[in-house]
Amino acid sequence: MRILAALCIALLAAAAYASSTPEAVSLGAEQVFYAMPHIAPLKLAPRAVVPQEPEQAVELFKVLDPKPRPAPRAQKQGSVVGSVSLPALLDHHRDLLKGKTLGRKPYDISVAGDPGFKTYFLTFRQASSLLIAPLGDLNRLRGEGIDITIEPGVVYHFHVSINIFNPVRGSTMEIHPSRGTSGPQHDIKTGTVLDLVKDKSYVFSADDNEYWVLHGTDVDPKTNKLTDTRSLLFIHEAGMSTKAWPVAESSLPAGQPVNVTFGDAQLTLTRSAGGQLTISN
Repeated sequence: MRILAALCIALLAAAAYASSTPEAVSLGAEQVFYAMPHIAPLKLAPRAVVPQEPEQAVELFKVLDPKPRPAPRAQKQGSVVGSVSLPALLDHHRDLLKGKTLGRKPYDISVAGDPGFKTYFLTFRQASSLLIAPLGDLNRLRGEGIDITIEPGVVYHFHVSINIFNPVRGSTMEIHPSRGTSGPQHDIKTGTVLDLVKDKSYVFSADDNEYWVLHGTDVDPKTNKLTDTRSLLFIHEAGMSTKAWPVAESSLPAGQPVNVTFGDAQLTLTRSAGGQLTISN
C-alpha cells in the first residue's frame, strides 16, 4: 500500500490536466487572446490568433523516498516521539469516505497502492465484499476524469476540480453518476478528505512537525487483488509543501532500529515482533 496516499493518496493528489516535474509546483490558467480584425479597403484581413498556452499542473503533494536503512549499532537512540500498534492500524482507513451511496447501495470508499507506490487504486467496500479499481493515469483525474464500474449498470465518474487559489484544501473531488446510471452525486472538498485521512491515522510530532501514519495492505497491479505485503505512509501536511513518504513494512525487521529521512527530519523506526512501532528522533 505504499500509496495511501494518496490520495491519500488519491484522493489526497490532483491538479491540472498537463503533467509537471515532481519538483515543480506551478499555477496556471489558459488565456486565449485574439487580435482585432484589420479592415483594409475592400478586404477583411483574417483574424490573428495567439497560440493557446498549455495548462500548468498544480502538484498537491509530493511522494518521496525516505530511504530506510539500518541504524548503526553504536547509535544512541533519541527520545521516543510515538508508538502505535501496526495490527490495530492496518487498513483502518478502509472506510475513509463512509457509506457513500453509489447507485442504490452504500459503499465505503478509500484508496490503496501497489508495493512500489507506482500504481494507485480506489477501493469500494460493502459488507464483506471489496472491489479494487485501478485509477490508471492520475492526470486524468485532473482532466477528463475517470469512469469506474462499481457493479453492472452502476458507473461513476471521478474527477477533481481544482481551486487554483487553494488547491490542497479548496479543490473538489466530484463523484457523479455516469453512462445512464441513476443515483446521487457527491462533491467533497479536498480539505475534508485530508481531515478524514488524519482522523484515520496515527498522529505524532517530531521537531515541531506533525506527521500522520497510515498502514495498509498492498495491491498486486497485475490482478487488482490484495497481496500479503503491507506498507506505511507518513504524511506531513504543509500547504503546497505537503509531502508523503511510503515505508514498506518488510524494510523494518523485527527488533532492528531503522533510520528514515522525512525531509529535514531524521527519525528511527523500530518494529517489535508483536507489531508495535516505536518512533524516535
